[in-house]
Amino acid sequence: MMKVGIKGCQFGGRCGVQAAAGGASGTGLNRMTEYHRIIESFGVLNVPLAVRVLVREALDSRDWDWFKDCDGCTGVSEMYWPTKYFPPCLRHDFDWQTGHGGWEANARFYRIQRAYRMSALQAGTRFLGVTVSWFAWFKWRGEQNQPPIKVPSVPSAS
Repeated sequence: MMKVGIKGCQFGGRCGVQAAAGGASGTGLNRMTEYHRIIESFGVLNVPLAVRVLVREALDSRDWDWFKDCDGCTGVSEMYWPTKYFPPCLRHDFDWQTGHGGWEANARFYRIQRAYRMSALQAGTRFLGVTVSWFAWFKWRGEQNQPPIKVPSVPSAS
């Protein structure tokens, strides 16, 4: 049995991505519809307050235009979400595009995915993908808005 959630979207399928997004390129999307879909998802999916705050920070920031600048989760589909504005991906794009990318942004991406009911395996795979991509490509490009990686230290067993 499927769960019906946001505006009739059935969590368990692709929710008619092509129709909802106006095609694969995402043309025909409406800012207010997408904004309300994200806000409604908080209650539908019982998203924790701390995650809601992170997503709202990305939505309400004057440092970027989320509707124009978010490109979704590059290279992978947003399971259970009908458009490219899947909140974990939106927040991750915000972090990177406002100069706050790196280890912390990738770890936050993992936590928000889990809050949006992605399995630990799928969220972990995406976390690994963005972290390896960052380390293999973006870190070495020398862009000013890419902070150095800060790997948490592991306490010694002494």
